[in-house]
Amino acid sequence: MEQQRASEVEGGETASLTQDQVRERLKEVALFEGLDGDDLDEILEISDPVLVEADEYIFEEGDRGDHFYIIVRGEVELRKAAGDGAKRLALLRAGQAFGEMALLNQTPRSASAFAVSDTYMLAVSREAFGRILGGETLAVRLLRNLSKALWATSVRLAARQAQQARSDTPHEALADFNRLLRTRLLPRVTPRISGYDLAASTLAPRHGVGSCGWDWFLLPDGRPVFLVMRSARSDIFSAQRLATLRTLLRSRAAEPIESLGALLTRASRGLRAGWVEGLSGPVSCGMLALAEGGAEWVGAGDVAGMVVRSGGASRDLNRGSPAAGELPDHVYESTVIDLGAKDKLISMSDNPPSLVQLVTSVVTGGYTSSSRDALSKLFGRFAQLQSPGVASAATDLSGVVITCEKAVL
Repeated sequence: MEQQRASEVEGGETASLTQDQVRERLKEVALFEGLDGDDLDEILEISDPVLVEADEYIFEEGDRGDHFYIIVRGEVELRKAAGDGAKRLALLRAGQAFGEMALLNQTPRSASAFAVSDTYMLAVSREAFGRILGGETLAVRLLRNLSKALWATSVRLAARQAQQARSDTPHEALADFNRLLRTRLLPRVTPRISGYDLAASTLAPRHGVGSCGWDWFLLPDGRPVFLVMRSARSDIFSAQRLATLRTLLRSRAAEPIESLGALLTRASRGLRAGWVEGLSGPVSCGMLALAEGGAEWVGAGDVAGMVVRSGGASRDLNRGSPAAGELPDHVYESTVIDLGAKDKLISMSDNPPSLVQLVTSVVTGGYTSSSRDALSKLFGRFAQLQSPGVASAATDLSGVVITCEKAVL
């Protein structure tokens, strides 16, 4: 329906706008933020010029969407049905875009788009957008599944809003989805590993940003791996980035690996191979693999990794490597750690400057305490650092504490 209502622009209609002027409009679109000139030219090549006359609908709520629109000139009003009339959601002008959900899935339009004045736009079809993403890659399939989940969640949130007469903005609804997705990523239980006392959890306040999480999985040789991760950029796509790295690590871990460093290197390169500008982003992470009497560690980005000996000595394991996906060709190297009775391994999604002092103050003199107690105390201290004097209601934090129960003779 939407394409029947949008007339293609004939040659004379766009003569007043140069290619450079149109490209400048593309730079203003949030979805294309950070793209260089060549990238924008590629977007222009797959875009179709569209002119819609004033007082005409571009599409209506409930229509199946298959195009994304960028306003070059004119004004578009987004409307949503409300009672006997329509509620105005937003007025969009040149340099703004709408209909982006259609780039990944043909979900029904959640609102109507109405041309307030004669409006010239660029239309990008779902099919053309898929081609420049590289076809059916892992990243595209993940994005498509997440997009479907996002649409389903937005429907559920809309129903809840109508029932409770709430006035959440679309951004708030997306933030709710981000937190919901992160919750689904978290393991339901912490496994029991012979010879170790384990605690792993995520501090996830109701209004937290949902940018960190933890996970665990088994390597082909039977060693359990514990993972903490944090999106290097906290926004409504944070949980999607966590999900992508988690999927890549789990899929690569099904194959024999030389080390945790090799596993992280493969996953990091997978992130870059499926990179979607504006959606993808680097992820900081730390991984610990356990074996009898020892462990292997690898870290990427700004996460905390420490070993605290039963005698009080501590060692910072973080080497300052770039976050996963940040540098395409970086090779990560892991560290092997010998463990004695009551030694503790600690990994946290945050890495404050006072890490060593903070950790040792929590565990010194309490080497017989459980890993769960130590993790709970660390959460409290980290939260105080992030919001001095009081724990922030928006603090997100993930952590793992592992205590070696006895020395191996």
